[in-house]
Amino acid sequence: MARFRLKDKHYLNVPGTEWEQSETSQATGKQARKRYKTPLYLDPDQAADQNYPGEIIVTTKADPRYPRDILFEGLPTVDMEPLDEEATKLITPILARGEHPIESLSGTFSEHLLSQFESQIMEKIKSPSVEPRIAALQKQIDELKALVGAKKVA
Repeated sequence: MARFRLKDKHYLNVPGTEWEQSETSQATGKQARKRYKTPLYLDPDQAADQNYPGEIIVTTKADPRYPRDILFEGLPTVDMEPLDEEATKLITPILARGEHPIESLSGTFSEHLLSQFESQIMEKIKSPSVEPRIAALQKQIDELKALVGAKKVA
């Protein structure tokens, strides 16, 4: 069981958190319902969200010693403070990356995604398997240019 204290606002996957959509058919009068799993929004600054005085404690496994802890699924974030050894082990690799996933972005998120996409394309172009094909295509282009040039002269 890993316990964490939330240092900032989070959307966490908490089992049982759902949104229900219901529609009534105008033709038949029957009601159709759909349920969707949704993340739970938790804000440590809001007293209504706090499960302990002044704080929110979340856990990866239910423990009868801490019945007020909020059970969540998924990995911890950099904005969670570990409260036990298991939590420290879980969050250490995340903190070792040394960057905050949002604050480390340069510019907007879309600009960041675009620059990552461009670098991936450049890696593919520079890969050894692509270079021989590019050289072969360039050779064919040169041969076609020579043929076109020869026909213009004649």
